Amino acid sequence: MSGGDRHHLRALDAVRGLAIAAMILVNNPGDWNSVFAPLQHAEWNGWTFADTVFPFFVFVMGCAMPFAFARRHQQHGADWRAGVRIARRAAILFGLGLLLNLEVAIPHVSMLRVPGVLQRLALAYLGAAFIVRSTGAAGQAAVAVVLLAGHWAAMAFSPYGLTREHNLAGVIDATVFGSHTLMPGFDPEGLLGTLPTIATALAGALAGGWLLRFRSQPRGIVGLATGGTVLIGLGLAWSTVWPINKPLWTGSYALLMSGIAAVTLAACILVIDVLDVKGWARPFLALGANPLAVYFGSEFVGHLLEQHKHVVYWGLFAQLTGNVELASLLFGVVYVTCWLVVALMLEQRHIRLRV
Repeated sequence: MSGGDRHHLRALDAVRGLAIAAMILVNNPGDWNSVFAPLQHAEWNGWTFADTVFPFFVFVMGCAMPFAFARRHQQHGADWRAGVRIARRAAILFGLGLLLNLEVAIPHVSMLRVPGVLQRLALAYLGAAFIVRSTGAAGQAAVAVVLLAGHWAAMAFSPYGLTREHNLAGVIDATVFGSHTLMPGFDPEGLLGTLPTIATALAGALAGGWLLRFRSQPRGIVGLATGGTVLIGLGLAWSTVWPINKPLWTGSYALLMSGIAAVTLAACILVIDVLDVKGWARPFLALGANPLAVYFGSEFVGHLLEQHKHVVYWGLFAQLTGNVELASLLFGVVYVTCWLVVALMLEQRHIRLRV
């Protein structure tokens, strides 16, 4: 096994690609008023399939950190300027997120939304990466617990309540961003929710450290699946007093989603890296090699098409199916397929767009 192979698992790319494909699907229905329930986010408390895809990507992002840092260390030695790379990547992600928001805001630039998916990813990556670089597994676990407990305490014991209209996260967003949020006084990718998002990435980093040690050995897979099952149980238990809530990114939500992601990753490692059954995963492996570049492209093009896609949707997809929800889903599947083709073309040309 080569040095590069020691620091890479194909299943990581596959799960990362699956998460991005699901994000594109959820974000690009043919008609926002005609969407099957699992592809809609929960209104407030609770969760659907749509609520799993973003934390899946955050978890896998964290899981890849130990592999990436080990590879950089092997290639460049101890002084490979990790801090500069981490800060630069976070700044690029944040800037790309603002660019997407600017595209939506034009011509009303004064109403530009500041938070967003890529901005949340940037801050979570920045925080988690520096923690992973400076602490071991015990330290990472301790910081994750402190972040989850601190977020819960701040939210639960604040005088602002826990409704969409009244909560501490919204107060902070309104104070910092003013009117530059997704909705008045609150943003689902706001500042306070970044803390448990970092904890989600750290859960992934702990999984990645475990896999870096044991890789696709039975102990590695069983340990990952067992840890994921424990996190699912903890998340469900905590949800009895601290509801599962994606907009707030509550601790119960972070634990549950991290657990599901860990079990899914364990299954994919078994199938792809151990049993070598990977033909089905090739498009997702390609997408996982350029995840954020393809996601950015899909969002940018999707925004351009938003005002015109109803012509294609109603003129073609709705006519073909006769069912508005099915037509909306079919439009999203076709859109995802187009970006999978783009990812495959990039892979064939050995192009990796680092974001």
